[in-house]
Amino acid sequence: MNRPFRPAGVAALIFVLAVAAPEAAAQDRSDPAPNALERRSRATDEELRKQLLLVPEVGLDQPGASALYAPLVKGSARADPALDYGRAAYTRMALQIRRPDLLALPWVGAADAALGRDRAEELHAPSAKLRAALRASAPRGDVVPDPVKLRERLADKEWTAPAAVPALTQALQAEGAPVRLLLVERLAGITGPEASQALAQRAVFDLAPEVRERAARALADRPAGEYAPELYRAFRYPWAPAADHAAEALVALRKADLVPELVERLRDPDPNRPYKPEPPAGAGRAKAPGYVRRELVRVNHLCNCMVCHAPSQSKDDLVRGRVPQPGEDAPQRDYQTGLFVRADVTFLRPDFAVVQPVERPGKWAGNQRYDYLVRTRPLAAQESAAFQRQEREDLLPRTWPQREAVLFALRHLTGRDHGSTYEAWRAGLQKDRAPQPPR
Repeated sequence: MNRPFRPAGVAALIFVLAVAAPEAAAQDRSDPAPNALERRSRATDEELRKQLLLVPEVGLDQPGASALYAPLVKGSARADPALDYGRAAYTRMALQIRRPDLLALPWVGAADAALGRDRAEELHAPSAKLRAALRASAPRGDVVPDPVKLRERLADKEWTAPAAVPALTQALQAEGAPVRLLLVERLAGITGPEASQALAQRAVFDLAPEVRERAARALADRPAGEYAPELYRAFRYPWAPAADHAAEALVALRKADLVPELVERLRDPDPNRPYKPEPPAGAGRAKAPGYVRRELVRVNHLCNCMVCHAPSQSKDDLVRGRVPQPGEDAPQRDYQTGLFVRADVTFLRPDFAVVQPVERPGKWAGNQRYDYLVRTRPLAAQESAAFQRQEREDLLPRTWPQREAVLFALRHLTGRDHGSTYEAWRAGLQKDRAPQPPR
């Protein structure tokens, strides 16, 4: 029997930096303003941060970064190192210590790693101005920006252009919650798919409920096609809270027209379940690939600048940034000498960033930025055998958190509970739409 689903009470809205838009109260009744977030999970931002602290770390630490930079510092490397100097050196290091698993990262292919000249120039100006604004808004002797002063410096019209989105997102996503709220505020004032996607990513990956809520509300008047794919992607993400947050955002948006695609998500497999990838095209009779698993990993941002980006040898390079040197004082924002990278060439593109404590920070701050991304890792022989045993004995879980998040969103958006399977929901919604016979 189909039975109505009655969601729990709506939580109070939380506003920290911005003021509710004056036109919100005048919205048409047929397209009501989104709810405050109906929470699927009550995990706090601190609890989520601790979860992420347990995620495996890959990439270089400070000693590894020192080894990578040494030839450039001593001048023993060629005067014009290859664009993939850092990535190639990291590969050699991983193979030398017999850790090929460290290379199982979502590397960007050579054809897509470099921005075209026009896009690089679009990114260069706002990046430079944003670094200057961050320096100017921080108290003397500190690198943490004052959100009030930073808002004043980001009030110019240029920060409402789509070209500002990459710089704003990259620089501000790992700052404190007040600055991340400012990030959402600025993204909300920018039209176009770039800003919509960035807002959806904040709604999914930000650890603070108030930031996620503000991001979800900012999506309300945007075309669903600009942001919905980012929310759907979260239901296939191996870190389960991302799916919870996507479900909360969809419920807050009250977009019933997204229900059919949500039903399709019930057909998705468990994002954490091992699987065998399809052999590459043209592989012929090559050995069939073994089991792999998608999993979240983290990379220390300060130690891996040159693994993620190309080295820069010229002051004329676009989107140029200073590489922090292990052993020197805490990294600042305005170095003029040293090693540099160019951010218009990127080999790894993380999904989000969080500041985490570091066990051996040296002269650097005890809390440093970590970038989080998803890798596809081959299973070790023992892992593969254990998974296959579970399969044979029918011990694999029947459901998983991401699937439950989809069901949470469906039940709240439709006010119905058609069970837990794709087939049941498809049949139930068809029955709901069928004309009812007169009584």
